[in-house]
Amino acid sequence: MMDRELKLLNELLLQLGVTFVLAVALFGVYMLMSWKRAKKPPRSFFTIYVVTLALYVLLILNESELVGWVNLWEGVYLWTKFAAYLGTAFLLLKAVDVLLLEDYLIAKKGFYIPDLLRLLLLLSGLAVAGIIFLWTVMGINVVALVAIPTVATAVIGFALQDTLKRFFAGLMLGKLVRVGDWVRLAGQVGRVIKVDLAHVTILTPTDDFVMIPNNLVAQQEILNYNKPTTRHARTVFLDASLKMPPLQVQSVLVETAKAVRGVLDDPAPLAFVAAYKDSSIQYRLTFWVQDYALAGIIEGQILAYVWYAFERHGIEIPFPQRTIHVMKAEDEREAMAAERERILDALGRIDFFSVLSPEELETVARQAAVRVYLPGEVVVRQGDAGAEFFIILEGSAEVRIGEGGRVATVATLQAKQFFGEMSLLTGEPRSATIVAQTKLEVVVITKETLERPIMKNPQIAERIGGVLAERKSELAVHLESLNHRHESRQEVVEQRRKSLGSRIRQFFGAPAR
Repeated sequence: MMDRELKLLNELLLQLGVTFVLAVALFGVYMLMSWKRAKKPPRSFFTIYVVTLALYVLLILNESELVGWVNLWEGVYLWTKFAAYLGTAFLLLKAVDVLLLEDYLIAKKGFYIPDLLRLLLLLSGLAVAGIIFLWTVMGINVVALVAIPTVATAVIGFALQDTLKRFFAGLMLGKLVRVGDWVRLAGQVGRVIKVDLAHVTILTPTDDFVMIPNNLVAQQEILNYNKPTTRHARTVFLDASLKMPPLQVQSVLVETAKAVRGVLDDPAPLAFVAAYKDSSIQYRLTFWVQDYALAGIIEGQILAYVWYAFERHGIEIPFPQRTIHVMKAEDEREAMAAERERILDALGRIDFFSVLSPEELETVARQAAVRVYLPGEVVVRQGDAGAEFFIILEGSAEVRIGEGGRVATVATLQAKQFFGEMSLLTGEPRSATIVAQTKLEVVVITKETLERPIMKNPQIAERIGGVLAERKSELAVHLESLNHRHESRQEVVEQRRKSLGSRIRQFFGAPAR
């Protein structure tokens, strides 16, 4: 008797042990895949897992002769067995879905399988398993279950027609839009959050959820901003004065768009004349961005950059004027005087301007202009001819040398520093490219502004020559390092110092000292 009970106990423990080992292994695989995907498992999985495990334990206890207090009725026993098998089928199908479809085909092979199709496969598998278990476990004739009267079938089909339309429309939409795509559906623009059996859910730029029925989406135009590529073109229209040459305005628009962060270099921005209006010429500026989510922000930046670019180049933006602004003469004089003081302060910090008399500095300040450049805009470009000299009032700028893929940032200029003197004073092409690093406000001095003081006082040419020799030597050393060449910096400075003063005097037509 004891041997038989011991044998039954061993069998019971073995069955329970195998059941728990298999359950832990299946649970471990699923949790491992969830951890790799950084996705939290749904509560439904845990619920079905725990219920299925409990049902198996109940069945094992019911079949064991040692546990007499567990004695299920035959009908309850069969339905418990059916539910346990169906739960097992669900867990196995879910494991196949995660391992085969999501981890292998989607993550590793790059296939796109909509969530709706995966759900359909899971439900189909459960339906087949349910039919098999009803036949083998319950002994139910499944064919008799599907022999529903014709009238009842028609009534059910009519009642569910909208649901079926949405379901099949959802299957079709899974091929056209993906979760994460930016789309326009039923007049709404947003990012796709979910495509389920009944609705497409999108998140609008104003952070609002919009749920659109699948059948309604399938009947209307679908615009996907992420296909065939994520690259997206935007167009803005701007007006400029009729007096400005169109080709010049187009060039300014293109260069301004290139300076804005987020605008693609390939394809490059394009600008065209769109229309002639009563008091202006309308231009169409087209540019490309990589991320549609940032398109609106980048468009706003371009419009802001264009205003500053037009201001620098003297391009007027015409518009109907309905308000008369009256400014007092003394207010205007005060504003001009304050601006001139800023320019004088900047001029006074530059060493080679110290030889100018206060009257000459005042003249230079009156003739100078103030310009503003935004981050990323090119102030001067290496190799271009120059006729202007710049002093930084506010902001910073990068000094870049080289061409093509061999471009190096060799220095950063800050407030009260200057650049552009070599081209202005000797006629040489620009030796470096200057790019605004932050919002950059500069004083601009032309050759005509300095011509009179240099003609009157040739010492200025000598002072400028010393500073230019030092600056030129620094650029030369960096260029030589790019070409893997080395030369004494002191020798370079000495060689250049000897000739720059005379070259400046000759360029301005000033007499020798």
